[in-house]
Amino acid sequence: MSRVVAVTGLGAVSPMGTGVPALWQGLLAGRRVLGSIRRFDTKGIRSAGGGEVPGPLPGEGGAETTLAEGYLLLAVREALAASGVRGEETALVAGTNFGGMSEAERALAGGDAARLAGYEFRGQVEACANALGLTGARLAISLSCASGAAALVVGLDLLRAGRAARVVAAGYDELSRYAFAGLAALRAMTPTALRPFDRRRDGTLFSEGAGALILEPVDDARARGATVYAELLGGALNNDGYHMTAPEKEARGISALVREALADAGVGPDEIDHVNLHGTGTKYNDLIETRAMKNVFGERARSIPVTACKSALGHAMGAAGALEAVAGIMSIREGKVPPTVGLDEVDPECDLDVVRDGPREVAIRRMLSTSYGIGGTNAAVVLAAPEHC
Repeated sequence: MSRVVAVTGLGAVSPMGTGVPALWQGLLAGRRVLGSIRRFDTKGIRSAGGGEVPGPLPGEGGAETTLAEGYLLLAVREALAASGVRGEETALVAGTNFGGMSEAERALAGGDAARLAGYEFRGQVEACANALGLTGARLAISLSCASGAAALVVGLDLLRAGRAARVVAAGYDELSRYAFAGLAALRAMTPTALRPFDRRRDGTLFSEGAGALILEPVDDARARGATVYAELLGGALNNDGYHMTAPEKEARGISALVREALADAGVGPDEIDHVNLHGTGTKYNDLIETRAMKNVFGERARSIPVTACKSALGHAMGAAGALEAVAGIMSIREGKVPPTVGLDEVDPECDLDVVRDGPREVAIRRMLSTSYGIGGTNAAVVLAAPEHC
């Protein structure tokens, strides 16, 4: 089959609301949905801020499911409905940082070890696939905050190898006190505001949700007259192999990642019209991403329009890469790049063309979306306007 894959369905659950329209319109408007966490007590934690999915929430009313599983189900269901594909021979690849950590908290608090099964990532993927009649392979992956983007790369590989007729690639996560406290202990969270590429940036704010994309061979999409939202041209995964938590500050790992993704897509650096960056707003991430852009794109790095969705959406952990891929596809379709909010005083060391002060109209044929995680996990995908369908 062709190495190019069609994206025929999108789904999203985020602090902007449920559904792709809510996500996209919120990003375009630069909506600020980050605020104080209400679901659990943040006493003793450095930052009390984050982004929660607004209610009503999955599992309310007595249903036996974690929020994480509910978010995954909602996003996948929306993507399937948009695509119109059947569940037969459809694989599900879902990436997450923490899965249903709230269930593990309840198990430990109540001494009921049996409840730990609700935290097991594989079980959540199986439950989602069974609920929606997906009979293909079920894969649960966890590559820290690169998990959502990594699911797209794994799904692409499954299709190229002929191991699935079509794939649902998704990323998902929920906020919980356990995860929140652990992330705060790494001192990556800001006590003030998330400001990617700003001189005053001092950390990120975490959020939750799920993103899902339907992948299928371009010939199959064409044959059934499907709407093709974009094409997934290629992608790559790697690991810095540097440190369990500290970033590799010379950008060697992520520079290699981007070059590998472009090579896999058969695209040159001069063919990328837009980049959706990881953009966490931490001191080192934004500087390292700037270095990687310059390493790969040279002088052109300063003129490629880039954005950081986390500035408005928060860092949705395992869902981040999938939600940002959805946003990137909407940018391709509508020719608009959403703004990076909170960027008031540009750091001179981060001298990229960061879109701010409202959306920018940009003709996009090919774009890059990047995700990086604690432990050096990295993932990147190259997306394009439909040309083969």
